[in-house]
Amino acid sequence: MSTRNRTPPLLEPYLRLPSEGSQLLLTGVLDSSPQWLVTRLLRSAFAPSEETESPDEQDVSVVLVSWLRDHEFWKSEARRGAGIDLARLAQQDKFVFVDGLTHLFPVTTSNTATATTSSPTASQTAQRSLPVRNAPASPLPSRGGPLPSRGPIPSRGPLAPTPSQPQAQVQQQPQQQPAQPSKTTHLTDASILSTHKTLSDKLSSISTAHPTRKIHLILDAPTLLLSTSPTPSASALSSLLLSLRSLVSTTTLVLEADSPFLSAALADTNHNPTPLEAAHAAFVVQQAHISKWVLSLRPLDTGKARDVSGVIRVSRGGAWDDDVEEDDEKDQRKELEALYFVQNDGGVRVFERGEASVG
Repeated sequence: MSTRNRTPPLLEPYLRLPSEGSQLLLTGVLDSSPQWLVTRLLRSAFAPSEETESPDEQDVSVVLVSWLRDHEFWKSEARRGAGIDLARLAQQDKFVFVDGLTHLFPVTTSNTATATTSSPTASQTAQRSLPVRNAPASPLPSRGGPLPSRGPIPSRGPLAPTPSQPQAQVQQQPQQQPAQPSKTTHLTDASILSTHKTLSDKLSSISTAHPTRKIHLILDAPTLLLSTSPTPSASALSSLLLSLRSLVSTTTLVLEADSPFLSAALADTNHNPTPLEAAHAAFVVQQAHISKWVLSLRPLDTGKARDVSGVIRVSRGGAWDDDVEEDDEKDQRKELEALYFVQNDGGVRVFERGEASVG
């Protein structure tokens, strides 16, 4: 496995699939997106572990629901950054993508196009109403001198009939293969009830097809549903998440933690938060309390650097005490804060402060 596609050793214990029934929370801001953490989590779910010699993949299905990024983005990032083929995994029913972006607010243009093509424009109507006059025929331009003499036409072979040439070209073209049905599920309604029905039906169908297989659910930016609701409610979104968690083995949340979104949770705020700000802040705080680990990304406090992309902080969530893992594994997972650097080829280096940017 290339070092470009591997998980940084410092973060490998935290990017494994959570234990049964637990939740992992990934937060980021505008300048520090946690998408590379998601691709490394996908790699730990599908690729064999680097610490063992077993080539077998885990028997797990990952359902990725994204409200901000489409399928092509995740397919490209997973191949470039983690070295996994999501298209192949989708054919094996191990990866399911639910698109909450492209079909959520469709734009209807059929009525406008019909009105444009059916009714003539004003200029066309005016041109049709003008009388047609017989214009005098213009004489042909005269040639400056006698025509050159032409010799006998050379003999040529028989010419192929003109109508048969297009038919031959059509026959030579290979027949197009029928398009394969897409395995992508689309969310077409932004309401909580419709989202719950679509996702629960999809999860139930996976459980029915593979009863012994574990299901890991990844929700990328579900707080968009708060923005599409006339009355944003953190409790309604939390109820949706709890209902979905009962249908899967483990869950990962990817949420925005920008200051405008979390300003309502600060005690020293100087302005009255909007209902959207209050609901977003309440939802993020609730999920941090019920998550096992929280991995947060933020830019450098001193500004941008050429060899550092940002800071990653790993902290225990409110549900860390509910874990039943062994003590030796708990000792390996301690809270930390490190620097990370995302390279142009998709590789990521994570290193502690004062150390070289290796691994």
